[in-house]
Amino acid sequence: MVTQELKDWEVKKICWENEVYVIQKPISSKWKKGGQPVKLVIDYKNQFSRGKETYDQNSKELEDKINEVYRYLYEHNIK
Repeated sequence: MVTQELKDWEVKKICWENEVYVIQKPISSKWKKGGQPVKLVIDYKNQFSRGKETYDQNSKELEDKINEVYRYLYEHNIK
C-alpha cells in the first residue's frame, strides 16, 4: 500500500477541523517596521502551550516552522 504525502495546506485543514491551531503572538504590541518578533502558541482543543523560540514576523523561517508544527501535531495527535 502506497502512503500519499499530504500537502501543507491539507495538513492545516485537517488540524483546523480538529480544533488544533498554531497562533503567532507578538512579543510586544508596539509598532515596528517589518513586524515584531513572535512566539508560537499551540491551541490544542483550548489547551494552550507557548513556545520558547522567537521568530521574525512574516519570515520564511516562521512559515516553515508553522508548517513543521502543524505536521508534527497531525502525525502525533490526529492521524
